[in-house]
Amino acid sequence: MRVGRRWGPPGHAGERGDKRVGRGAPDCSGGRLGVGGDRLVTRPRVLVADALPIVRAGVRDLLQRDGGFDVTEAATVEQLLAAAERDRPDLCLVDLDLPPSGGCTAVRQLARASSTAAIVWSFDPTPEVVLAAVRAGAHGFLHKAISQQGLVRALRGAARGEAPLQRDLASMMIEAIHGHDERADARGRVALLSLREREVLELVAGGARNKDVAAVLAISEFTVKRHVQNILQKLALPTRGAAALFYRAAVVEEPSVVERIA
Repeated sequence: MRVGRRWGPPGHAGERGDKRVGRGAPDCSGGRLGVGGDRLVTRPRVLVADALPIVRAGVRDLLQRDGGFDVTEAATVEQLLAAAERDRPDLCLVDLDLPPSGGCTAVRQLARASSTAAIVWSFDPTPEVVLAAVRAGAHGFLHKAISQQGLVRALRGAARGEAPLQRDLASMMIEAIHGHDERADARGRVALLSLREREVLELVAGGARNKDVAAVLAISEFTVKRHVQNILQKLALPTRGAAALFYRAAVVEEPSVVERIA
């Protein structure tokens, strides 16, 4: 579809997004408490970084109305980094061609300065580009031809800790790994992980949060965090989302930890 038609102000109503616990003093359940112990509930925050005002406006209207997100905007890499520091968004949807230096550069700099999860998207992704974005630190990659509700679902999943990657783009990543003769290297890097670290990574790649991993493997959340840190160091990857995508694309599918336990 054309950019204007798909990402102009959307013309249909959708379901409301889930609210989530916002920032404040942490409580024992992992939520946040405000003054007097009242729970502070806020909407997930998304930074939309795209050079085209019509794209930003269309995505903003869609996510605010149908997705239940709070949305800010950026038109350049510099604006993205400034907005990320100022607003501390949960997610950043980054156009691959964001000026002046491109989405991969933006994601790499964002990963160094922030814990914001970056999702890159493009109208014309190539295998090499998808792999480069993930290596730069992207938590996911989407095609700009995605439907409106598909985008809402993908970002809701990302807000829950999932790594959105459409099936055709996952295939592109595998193709890129094959094309560069990197699959053997990827397996070698995964082989550096201990059995427990690989079990943790399998669960993380499936979208599990730390508390879920801890419950499945009967270990503490602190131990899970330590394993994740070791995994990122051994794989030379900047974020857990990047590690999840790397594992899903680079490792031959075998019965997962979840399937074995189930």
